[in-house]
Amino acid sequence: MSLQEYAMRVPLDEADFDDDDRLVYGGQLFTGVAVEADEDGVLLGETSYRDGVQDGPERNFRDDGSVSLENVYRFGIIRESRRWHANGRLAYEMHADEFGRMETARHWDADGNPE
Repeated sequence: MSLQEYAMRVPLDEADFDDDDRLVYGGQLFTGVAVEADEDGVLLGETSYRDGVQDGPERNFRDDGSVSLENVYRFGIIRESRRWHANGRLAYEMHADEFGRMETARHWDADGNPE
């Protein structure tokens, strides 16, 4: 099991951001997964934090529960990004260096053909 599976999960609307834009929960810099859900409790997204800073996966979900977007952060910087078409095929993939500068990016159409 991954660390994320053991991490504390809290609703994002129960946390706050401090003046340095770090996530705070219960008066402490938050480490765990902040989740967003609609009024019916359907999961819309989840973001991993370490010491109040995005670190690890961030995912957005479609109504059917499939992942539409995944970003992977390291110390608040996006290092990887992926988006999927509604049919589940990969639409976009990007990798960045430790400073967040894009190194590679690829796009595909809904049939899986490179664009």
